[in-house]
Amino acid sequence: MARERTPADLIGHHVLDQEGDNVGRINQVYLDDQTNQPTWVSVHTGLFGRNETLVPLQGSQPVEEDIRVPYDKNTVKEAPRIDADRHISPEEEQIVREYYAQHGGPPLEATGPQPTGRAEDEATGGMETDEAAMTRSEERVDIGVERRQTGRARLHKYVETERFDESVPLRHDELQVERRRIEDPEAAREAEEMGESEEVFTLYEERPVVSKEQVPVEEVRVRKRDVTREEHVSGERRRERVELEDEEGEPPTTQ
Repeated sequence: MARERTPADLIGHHVLDQEGDNVGRINQVYLDDQTNQPTWVSVHTGLFGRNETLVPLQGSQPVEEDIRVPYDKNTVKEAPRIDADRHISPEEEQIVREYYAQHGGPPLEATGPQPTGRAEDEATGGMETDEAAMTRSEERVDIGVERRQTGRARLHKYVETERFDESVPLRHDELQVERRRIEDPEAAREAEEMGESEEVFTLYEERPVVSKEQVPVEEVRVRKRDVTREEHVSGERRRERVELEDEEGEPPTTQ
């Protein structure tokens, strides 16, 4: 079972305005002199200084660990300042109550508030300090490389068929008949005995003959090599910036 929140639990958390925007951090909670209930909180909107803005809790609502009040941020920032380290006098309380009433707030009752303690006191054991420190961080970009497989290749041999068309000279035998009339019978060679006879001729021709043999014509080698290239890498990285501001959000004047 969650314990009930005490006034001290508010210290260090934030006051939000009626739109939910952050007004400032709660430094102190003030209790009613009669009921001992929290009625006011002090909010410091700058970085340094003891003067703080008093904000009434009447009409406020819890938002998780923070408190939302029914005023806008400028109204709270322009409220009368008080000395946060002592009991608030009735006169000071009256001035602040009238201010918030004039700026649209609900009527406030006089409570005679007294402080319960400050966030700085809890952190430093009641000792004040005139220093503030803040750690600034930024993102460091480390660009490396990774090796990943992009594919595979293999050397594969296969057989394909292509047509060829060439001309080849071919020779063949033909019979040619030549007849010559004998003018001088005496000059003719000796006549053969009349009768049947014959001479046999063998004729030849050439035909194309295709023969095939496998011969090496080319050697193919594949080797793998590393290739280096440069690639431009761009992106975004975050870093913190520390600036000094006064309670109005402006750079303070330095002496």
